[in-house]
Amino acid sequence: MSTNVYDKLEEKISSLKELLSEVNTENLIGLVATEFGITVDTSENIFKKTQLNSPFKQYLYLIGLLLSTQDKSKSPKKEPPMEKIKTILNEITGSYAELFLPSEGQEIDERWVEARKISMPVFLNYFNTNSLTYEEQVIERVREWFTPFDKYIQEKSGVSVDELLRIFIFIRDNLQNRFDNISILRGKMDEEREQFFNYMKKKKVSFEQAKKEMVLPNTIKFGEELQLVHHIKIEELKDEFGAEVTKSFINLFSMVRQERNFFYYTESNPFEKSPIWKKSDELLFVPMYKQIIHAIQIQLTSLLEDSEHKAKFYKNRDNKSEDRTLEIFKNLFKDSAAYYTSVFENDKSQNEHDLLVQYGETLFIVEVKASKVKEPFRDPDKAYNRIKRDFKSDGGIQKGYDQGLNLKSLILEKEETVLYDSKGNELVKLEKEKIKQIFIIVVTAENMGVLATNLSYLLEKPEAEPYAWACNLYDLETALNGIIYKQGTINTFIQYLQEREEFHEYLVASDELEILGCFLENGGLQSLNASKDNIVGFDPDFSTVFDEIYFEKRGIISKYPQPKLQQGMSKKSTNGLKRKDIKKSKRKQSKESKKRNRKK
Repeated sequence: MSTNVYDKLEEKISSLKELLSEVNTENLIGLVATEFGITVDTSENIFKKTQLNSPFKQYLYLIGLLLSTQDKSKSPKKEPPMEKIKTILNEITGSYAELFLPSEGQEIDERWVEARKISMPVFLNYFNTNSLTYEEQVIERVREWFTPFDKYIQEKSGVSVDELLRIFIFIRDNLQNRFDNISILRGKMDEEREQFFNYMKKKKVSFEQAKKEMVLPNTIKFGEELQLVHHIKIEELKDEFGAEVTKSFINLFSMVRQERNFFYYTESNPFEKSPIWKKSDELLFVPMYKQIIHAIQIQLTSLLEDSEHKAKFYKNRDNKSEDRTLEIFKNLFKDSAAYYTSVFENDKSQNEHDLLVQYGETLFIVEVKASKVKEPFRDPDKAYNRIKRDFKSDGGIQKGYDQGLNLKSLILEKEETVLYDSKGNELVKLEKEKIKQIFIIVVTAENMGVLATNLSYLLEKPEAEPYAWACNLYDLETALNGIIYKQGTINTFIQYLQEREEFHEYLVASDELEILGCFLENGGLQSLNASKDNIVGFDPDFSTVFDEIYFEKRGIISKYPQPKLQQGMSKKSTNGLKRKDIKKSKRKQSKESKKRNRKK
């Protein structure tokens, strides 16, 4: 980033901090909580409502900055200048795209364009997109990944994994119950109001006199509950979990407002790790309750990565990811397929493969990679080098593809291929003539964004070979469950993989669920007419079909607006990142960052 851009960025952030110093803490956090609280309007477009490009991440940053800025506000009743605050927020987050612009007079060659074509979407996706998961998925992951290290976690933090999960659920349910009570009380309050005015009319007394003579218990209770909306009473936590556990939890996951060293949008945000404002010794304020479960995962991961348990933690994470992958495939294929795990190419336990699924004449070679997504460098060239290195690492997609391709080649080279278990025993004998198609699938534990949805950016493969299908574990579960819910079959999944192979490099999306959502809504991808001259981009709202499924399973009917396709993007326009084109790409990335949060 040029010095000039850095200066402008620092100027914008400094102006925002100055603005926030005059803002009452509860007023601002309360406004955020109103937009991201426990209640959900399933038809509401949160991006139009907030006028922010990446509302969840931007609000996390805003509150982190607020709680790291000294409070100089004098009028608690004064409303925060939200329009101005949001304008500056969008300017700050938008400025980071200028990392990828050429400096004045800089020569632009093919290497320069290639580096930015990859590093820009990865960078913007990392910092602008929150974890796209449902609560249940994260709870399950936390339980599976961290429970084996519970003793160490409890020693270091003062709270166990189970207690952390139960506290999260307790907070969520308490907030929901308060909203439910407010809704009920509002109806009762309306009845009391009607009775009140009837009393005034009948008794012919003044408003003030009627107030003295009538008791309005529901109206009083409504006001009390409304004052506590988004609040958790610390005493209630102590009653449920004990004083010591509550104290440990509050120390880990809450913040008070004080001056601290947090400034840049791309810095480690203290509020992402501790997403509760400690309003007083009696009350906690929870503006974005969903972030608590993510914060639990963030803090526990950090704790174990900095400990002697690091290697065992990674090993357990790998094993649990493989186990979960098998469960997901079994949920779709059930007894109609044969499953083979920890498969070796010879009896010497060499060349292992994580999972084979044999369904009739179709074979699925599934490789699971649980590498962690690393924070990208700000420098595009350094970022590009790291991205490529990670992509090709032992835990990367390239390695998974290579492993799958090796086995596919082995099977197609011989009439009969024997595969073994870890003890050298014959596990399965595959006959070439009985296998009509082979799919290579790479499942990642974390979301790799555009690097997974369009492997043509970085994957090295023989020209005649089709692209693999790469999908993160969360989306794999959502995808296959979505196919089942929409009355799809195993053949629906196979059709999707076939069409993904056919059009792979001509489809642009930051989330696999956007593409599958389009497939399910339209019965296929053929009608897109995707080709090298017609690159097809997907509106993020295509993935909301899975949110509809999520809500419908819980008896909530929702209706999202019809998503649209972005067609006619030529190879030239997507690759030729000159200054004008990067600005277009910046706008596109802003749109791609508008991912609807998987939510309850």
